[in-house]
This record gives sequence, structure tokens and C-alpha cells, in this order.
Amino acid sequence: MKQFELFTMIFYVLDYYWDQNQGEELGEFLSDMSPFTFIDIGSADPAVYSEFCDFIKVDKIEIENSYELAYKYVEWIGNPYVTTAFEWVTKEDWIDKCKIYMESDHKTS
Repeated sequence: MKQFELFTMIFYVLDYYWDQNQGEELGEFLSDMSPFTFIDIGSADPAVYSEFCDFIKVDKIEIENSYELAYKYVEWIGNPYVTTAFEWVTKEDWIDKCKIYMESDHKTS
């Protein structure tokens, strides 16, 4: 898994939570975070992905430790609504979803 794939997985988890709960603050964050707004690798607001890459300094990430990295990033953001939205997924579900995502056709760097 590469940085952008981890970033996209975090987006998917947060977006799923938003679909269920419709929080305005989370919706605004997701609008900035969206990895699908542009064709290239990044986010709708380029600063969000740039800061993510500065925080997650490794490009080769094992699925088995990706949950911990994702959670550290979410905590680092420092917004309780983002942390709450991420916490709905268990590590086991995260790993299962990562495996499915990595086997699918997806945008990558």
C-alpha cells in the first residue's frame, strides 16, 4: 500500500461515517480531503494531502500496520469529529476493507 492508497482508505472510512451521520464539520473536511476531485494524485485542497504526506513519511505501508498509521494521522489532525468518525471501524474491518480495496481497480501513484 502506498501513501495515496492509505489516504484514500481513510477518506472512505470517514465518508461512510458521514453518509450515516451527516455532520456538517466532517462534511466540510471531506470536501477538502476528497482524493477524487482531480485526476492526479492528491486532494481537493492540495494542502490536506501535502500535510498527510509530511506526517506519513513512508511510501510502502503494510496493510497489517496501516490501521495504526491511519489512526495516528486522524488523531494528529486534532479534530474530535474526525477522530469520532474514524473510530467506528475496527482494526479487523479496516484490514478486510484494505484487502478488498487493494485488489480492486483504483487510482494510485
